[in-house]
Amino acid sequence: MDRTAVVALIFGVLVIAFILGTGQWAYGNVVGPLVNYSKLPKLEITYANDVTKGNETLLILNVTDVDGPDAYPATVPLMEIYNSTWHVFLNSSEISNYTTKVIQAPWNENKRDYVNWYTGFAVPLGSEAQFQLALPMHLSPGSYTVKLFTPGISLKSEASATFVVS
Repeated sequence: MDRTAVVALIFGVLVIAFILGTGQWAYGNVVGPLVNYSKLPKLEITYANDVTKGNETLLILNVTDVDGPDAYPATVPLMEIYNSTWHVFLNSSEISNYTTKVIQAPWNENKRDYVNWYTGFAVPLGSEAQFQLALPMHLSPGSYTVKLFTPGISLKSEASATFVVS
């Protein structure tokens, strides 16, 4: 090998070692899983209430995305409503069909919360909206918990709130 090839090879090995070393030091992505916990979505239910209308129950939820990536919204393709004796799961198409109104928070400016058949609720980072769902069932009196399942996060981090049907 000539001298130029040896210098280029040594320089290339040093650059690769520097890149891998700083990646391991900063993120742990050379040895171990690549995880950036600050980019996982975090939804919160700031308000939950119900209004009984005949054989239907209007469930009102204020949902906000407090942490996660700004490039795409946090989604809720599955919702669970339950108490000690009863529970129901709503998938994304049921969430979309039962949602009658989405009211944007006044500070949302150009970020729009929405609902569709594929993602269920979609809430961009920093926005808040009130989702009103007309459930085709009458909830009997008692205390209920609503839980929103977001893909990619652990079950203990899921957004949940309690409301009382009187």
